[in-house]
Amino acid sequence: MADIMLHTSINTGYTCISNTFIDDYMKDANGEYVKIYLYLLRCLNREDYDFSISQLADCLDHTEKDIMRAFTYWEKVGLLRLEYSDGHELSGICLVDVNGNNSFTSVNYAAEPVVTTKSVAPAVSDTPALVKPSYSADELDAFCEEDAVSDLLFATQTYLGRPLSSSDTNTLLFWYDGLHMTVDLIQYLIETCLDNGHNSFHYMDTVARNWAEDGITTVEDARKSSSAHNNAVYSIKKALGIGNRDLVESELNYIDKWVNTFSFNMDIICEACERTITATNKPSFKYADSILTSWNKSSVKTLEDVAALDQEFTKASMAKLSATNKVKSIKDTSSSAARSKSNNKFLNFEQRQNYDFDALEKKLLGN
Repeated sequence: MADIMLHTSINTGYTCISNTFIDDYMKDANGEYVKIYLYLLRCLNREDYDFSISQLADCLDHTEKDIMRAFTYWEKVGLLRLEYSDGHELSGICLVDVNGNNSFTSVNYAAEPVVTTKSVAPAVSDTPALVKPSYSADELDAFCEEDAVSDLLFATQTYLGRPLSSSDTNTLLFWYDGLHMTVDLIQYLIETCLDNGHNSFHYMDTVARNWAEDGITTVEDARKSSSAHNNAVYSIKKALGIGNRDLVESELNYIDKWVNTFSFNMDIICEACERTITATNKPSFKYADSILTSWNKSSVKTLEDVAALDQEFTKASMAKLSATNKVKSIKDTSSSAARSKSNNKFLNFEQRQNYDFDALEKKLLGN
């Protein structure tokens, strides 16, 4: 995995928002994209800050796919440049001065944990489908003339138990028109999200985009995907000892990361969860994520790989302990010898240094 270098042509001690951005860019952008862009500006002015896609997603309560969508949008409009390594991994994000200054100054961030999304440069032709348009009043009227769309809007209001806002309506039409989802699939999406306790259109929009990216086009495809996801959630909850409670969005994002980004099988994920309980005595998704992130960096694919890492760690620990004990033994021996020497009365006897042998001889002869 490559580290991410976040850099810009502006380096100030505060977060400065250009009026050009506010006047010319912000008004046309998705609100979540604006939040992500502003947070990037903030990150640039934080020293010794560990920057990664996963950290940014956790901080803003998004998925990593949400973050990458925002990056793609801002690159498309020219406010940042995504840089990739030879292995096609995201290695840098360059924020461009909105006032047109192209002299870039680098700011390095050690990305620990490293970016967990292997992001290949997206094709520009695919980008417009992921950018939510703002439909005009005439366009909305034209959509509502379609019986299927009219029924969808009415059914959604019934599900939610409230009238739809203009933003909600715009999002629904984006799924239908921009993501080319069928009315049946949209209704199934809404029902599934509500059944799982998620009535936020932002959450539903994330699910819709993920389905579109994963090629889910029918209700049957969605059921299969949902079944696999539910099985993963159930297994992980069981491994962490979580009882009858629904997982919150941040916890589900961790699971999505482990399953879809890291592509770990359930045996490995459950092993990490069991180690988490052993180490912390509580169901900590953050601790489990630190284990799985470490294993991902070490290219772990099977439980045999985990066992091999454990053996390497044990050998390294034993070697370190042996070296420490050897140094301690030498120090103890040296200290013991020094104490022995200091306690020897013969060695401590103060020898006479000067003798007058002629005087001694005369004295002996005289006697």
